Amino acid sequence: MPIYKIADLDIKINPVYDYVKEILSPYMCDSLNFDFEVKFSRMDIIEHANEFDNEFSLGYYENSMILDSVYKTILEKYDGFFFHSSCLAIDNKACAFTAPSGTGKSTHTALWRNMLGSKVVMINDDKPIIRKKDGVFYAYGTPWMGKSGIGNNIKVPLKAVFILKRNEENRVMKVSPSKVIKELLEAAMIDSDRQMVTNLLELINDFLGRVTVFELFCNKDIEAAKTAYDAFCEIE
Repeated sequence: MPIYKIADLDIKINPVYDYVKEILSPYMCDSLNFDFEVKFSRMDIIEHANEFDNEFSLGYYENSMILDSVYKTILEKYDGFFFHSSCLAIDNKACAFTAPSGTGKSTHTALWRNMLGSKVVMINDDKPIIRKKDGVFYAYGTPWMGKSGIGNNIKVPLKAVFILKRNEENRVMKVSPSKVIKELLEAAMIDSDRQMVTNLLELINDFLGRVTVFELFCNKDIEAAKTAYDAFCEIE
């Protein structure tokens, strides 16, 4: 059974459908041991799909089940969580841009790439994992990169989170995490299980004590990227 290295964890997964094998393939490793296993039978997947009237392919549902299982295990045992955002790195420092779907996270990080070229490395354009390891919170690339498929199998220390909000003029302000805690928890793909919620709140509390949080009011012009970049560069 293949083993995949995701967020510095060796995960044993045996995908049933080619759709999932293709998504996971860049993360396959040659490790002989594994930290945990995710396994679903073909029947498990079919039963899950039937709950949703088979609106999508069975590979789609298998991918969703694997993602959910990885999320829960990492949150429960390995001090990590998925963070719905477009996350990039520059000079070995990562920043994540989060907002509701359709607001323009990917559009904004594309402006950074246009402005700074190869200095910018995309970590993940949709679902990076934020994980605390050896006292540092890292942003990790994952196989789940959204429609764009943009990302890399890397980890970079996370220094800032930008809460992106559409506006005609560009401005950025540092904010107290308590002011935007609702947006941050929603981005963390919060689970309904009480213990999982407790785990996430404790981890988020620690996380927010170590990163800088900004509200970014911006349009779609290149000046928006410059505004955010200038604020990012001021972080020590």
